[in-house]
Amino acid sequence: QKAEGFPPTDEKAYLKGISELPDLTLLLEKQGVLREYVAWRDFDVKWLDGDAWGAKGENSIENCEAKSSEFQTWSSTVKTYSFRRTVAFWRAVMCCEGCLLFLWIDLITTYAIGTPEMLYELTKVPNLVGGFFFMAGIYLSWFELINMDSEKLNANKLHYFWVSIESVTDLGIDKASYVGALTYLLGAVLYTISQVSDFWELTPGVHNVLIDWPLIVGGLMFFLGGVCELKINKVFESAPTRLVWWVAVLNCYGGLTFWLSACPALFPGKLATRFAVTGTITYLLASVLSLLMWRGEQYGGALILTLNRAAQDKVKPAPNANDQIALEVKDDDSSRVQDALRPRL
Repeated sequence: QKAEGFPPTDEKAYLKGISELPDLTLLLEKQGVLREYVAWRDFDVKWLDGDAWGAKGENSIENCEAKSSEFQTWSSTVKTYSFRRTVAFWRAVMCCEGCLLFLWIDLITTYAIGTPEMLYELTKVPNLVGGFFFMAGIYLSWFELINMDSEKLNANKLHYFWVSIESVTDLGIDKASYVGALTYLLGAVLYTISQVSDFWELTPGVHNVLIDWPLIVGGLMFFLGGVCELKINKVFESAPTRLVWWVAVLNCYGGLTFWLSACPALFPGKLATRFAVTGTITYLLASVLSLLMWRGEQYGGALILTLNRAAQDKVKPAPNANDQIALEVKDDDSSRVQDALRPRL
């Protein structure tokens, strides 16, 4: 039904009433929604002129498939999505746990907490346990990378230790991701060798081979892994507005401190411990930021950029009867959804 008094009989009075309406342009601009209003107004004018736009190009099947092509490549079924989500979560948690135990050791040694008889239980045991946690987190990064092939993952053909670099690059993944994950893993293995060897009283020569040099080379591996993350995420070509940007920078600094603090000529005595503490803190912060990335469905961390890009396709999986991913486009106007999909500082 038409509203009473419309269309107006007195055209002059009608135009006068329109002219007296307030101009909301400044208010819309102040609230930051002027651009959206103008776009909506233009669309509305096109619709009134007969140029229907409606669902075409928005929630159509074709557009959903175009937006989600990369997402479907890496998470084509609930199994692959759950795998990547689970691995990414525990990778960050394990690294957090390892860093917290490392900081506990630094606290004990710096403030001389406990008696000399207690140092064994208060330092060496937590050091080894923290090392295992840290190595488990790093191994999960490697485990996720070598199982990027969704078809093999769906067929339960998992790799646990090794794949060739060609099998990874053929999937469109950067070589730096493979090199970075591998160097991190080698560094973690060397650190664990040092931590295990520290339980015994060793001669100076054996001590150098099993403890000192593994710490130096392992720290160098961590630093090189961080450099790979800088390259993958183009840290020197982009602004520090993404969580992954900070994760890469913090990891690289952490690796640098682990490496240099193991060199007695550069940082002797307690100075090395204090320098290493800064690296442990940065690794802890990077792990916490990785959890925030996980919350935003960016499961690639700082090494697998393709998984982070897939999360930005504005889709989320919902299992149907055939265990295929049913695509559900998220509301572009929801700021909370956008914050989750594209985590920023």
